[in-house]
Amino acid sequence: MADMFADNDSLEMEDLLLLEDFQIGYLPGWIPEREFAAVLHAYPTIRAFLTKKHPPIGGLVERVMSEHAPAQSERELSDCCGSVVHTIRDMLTYGRCPEVYDAAEFHKWDFAEITGICPLTDKIVIDAGAGTGRVALEAAGSARWVFAIEPVTRLRRFMHEKAQAAGLRNVFIIDGFLHAIPLPDHFADVLITSHALGWRLDDELPEFERVVKPGGFIIHCPGTPDHPSCNEVHEALTSPRWGYRFARFELPDGRKRKYWKQLG
Repeated sequence: MADMFADNDSLEMEDLLLLEDFQIGYLPGWIPEREFAAVLHAYPTIRAFLTKKHPPIGGLVERVMSEHAPAQSERELSDCCGSVVHTIRDMLTYGRCPEVYDAAEFHKWDFAEITGICPLTDKIVIDAGAGTGRVALEAAGSARWVFAIEPVTRLRRFMHEKAQAAGLRNVFIIDGFLHAIPLPDHFADVLITSHALGWRLDDELPEFERVVKPGGFIIHCPGTPDHPSCNEVHEALTSPRWGYRFARFELPDGRKRKYWKQLG
């Protein structure tokens, strides 16, 4: 996941109790195992929560606890806790303090990067992986209807509060994933993602084409940093199979790529 938040001061170990089922499923192969084991030994409540919320994590929990002893000092435990929080701080921030995520600098890109590809006036728009709703709420200013798809409960609530405060009545906030959008075939005129693409890319791309009408647009903006480390997603999107066009643009944190295609 992107390095979004450098400051962990507001996050605590108990914030792991805010993780969603699907988020816990991301931990194997991502979270540092020695440090994770120290946390599990020291916090039985967290251990019980993780295994009850997402039973498949039970095998990892049992293995790391058998392979790694508890922390031998308060200092070692503190370091292990800090490492775990640092690794998954983005997910913890979504649940604990979405306003921090909402205010992050990477959100401050020009929405004309989208409307320059396809005006949204009177369109049915899907914001897939809507987060705190920056794209959905801005699109609602001209679109007919906006359907914001977001799997994190706290982010959906935060988005709803923002839409209400703005007096928007054309935004519908729905629980769902990029690879499983709970809307009918050929439903939308435009589908947009921002900082959400690529968790399950092979499943996401056909799902986007399922829910967008023929002649409609799929836009990923911002797409990825313009850097070789992101070439796997770039090569998939621009391959003959998917046929996305792309362009580069500048943001304060570096050059980015955006991608788009119009369905035939």
